[in-house]
Amino acid sequence: VINVDIEQSAKLATLQVFKLFETTTTTTAEEEWTKEVFESKMNEAIRILSEGCGLTNNGVSDKKKKKREEPVAGSLDVSHPFCYLRQFVVSEANGDTNNNDDDDLDPTIQQQIQTYNNITQHALTSSTTLYRTLLLRATAQTLLNNWDHLTTITSGDIDRAAISKTVISSSEQQRTTVNADSIRNVLYAYAHDSPQEWVQSWWKLIDADGDGLIDQEEMNVCVDLSIEVVHLALGDMFNMSLEVCPVRTIGLGGEEEARKNNAWFLGVEQEDRDGGDVAIIPTNISPAKLSWRNRRKELKQRKILKKTFQGTIARHFRDQAEAPHRLRCIYAWAEKAHQDNKLDSVLVDASEDWGSGAASAVMGRKRYVELEPKISYPEFRQVQKKQFPHLDKIGEEIITSFKEDLWLLQGSKRQNKELRRDGLLFLLAISVVDLGIWMV
Repeated sequence: VINVDIEQSAKLATLQVFKLFETTTTTTAEEEWTKEVFESKMNEAIRILSEGCGLTNNGVSDKKKKKREEPVAGSLDVSHPFCYLRQFVVSEANGDTNNNDDDDLDPTIQQQIQTYNNITQHALTSSTTLYRTLLLRATAQTLLNNWDHLTTITSGDIDRAAISKTVISSSEQQRTTVNADSIRNVLYAYAHDSPQEWVQSWWKLIDADGDGLIDQEEMNVCVDLSIEVVHLALGDMFNMSLEVCPVRTIGLGGEEEARKNNAWFLGVEQEDRDGGDVAIIPTNISPAKLSWRNRRKELKQRKILKKTFQGTIARHFRDQAEAPHRLRCIYAWAEKAHQDNKLDSVLVDASEDWGSGAASAVMGRKRYVELEPKISYPEFRQVQKKQFPHLDKIGEEIITSFKEDLWLLQGSKRQNKELRRDGLLFLLAISVVDLGIWMV
């Protein structure tokens, strides 16, 4: 049922991307990329991964690129694994209990349930592979969009350079290269590892001097970039899922019509082949001929879902999870070994900063420089596990928040409907009373 080529294409694109970076990183571990080389590599990686996922560079599916503004209501691509996202649920019941319940069912029903489970399991495996590829594509896009964040020298490093008598001009306040091996580690982490390794890979990339210590500002950048990648990947996944499956059952022509069309999650036909029953699930379901009203409802619901999902992405970590506040607490409460976890105030000769002219005659001018201690990843991780566990399940946090936003949306619609009904009844009652007074 599931198109195996979709999963294989995603795997092939992932391998091609890592080969693209291995051709340059095998020479030396300390290879540095300039901005031109960096951008060319990232653009090529995005192109390869976009083709592997069936996306164009702007995140729109090639299949729906021409008609993305007017999608066909009722189209259903059961060969795509994202068509079955609604069927992926976490069972909280005991497995033994489920087995006992299944034993009491009719053998035909048991076989149909097993068929459903096999299809869903295959779809889950393919969806996981495709999502990993989308994460890899989002990582390359995030790297490309954040060159300045990766190369800008922080004010703390500039002050430390001033203390060590190292002159940094305004044109040198941004590094000209990035470490190629660190870039590859970031891509590998999103392709194979857990969210804990995601943050750590960004940490190593931001840490240009390789001492394992970064400023508070750089720590915030690491967390923001690790979350931004998931935002982009989930957005692509969400748009692709809307393209391969209708939002509403009416999009298939109604529930009864959907059963006639053999949508697998509403009914599966069994056919006798070679002495055994085989589940027959059509791969091409013709779009239902919907009225203009139902077509308008389908497109309206799709638009509402997209707007709600984008709002969830924008608000969850910033407002609901309070990421900026939690990061400040993590930095303040972490036991930092650097500078004995104390603010270091240093008196620096600032006469050289005045330049030539009359100001250069001022000798002995001093200024205080306050250096905040840097933080290492183990120190960050020790506090983050307790105070900011959301980072260990970024995708789950966003999807759970989206579910809650949908509940609020449905509740507000129900409340508004009841309010309109009560308002109309009140106006009707007032009209009847006014009519009775007028007649008297």
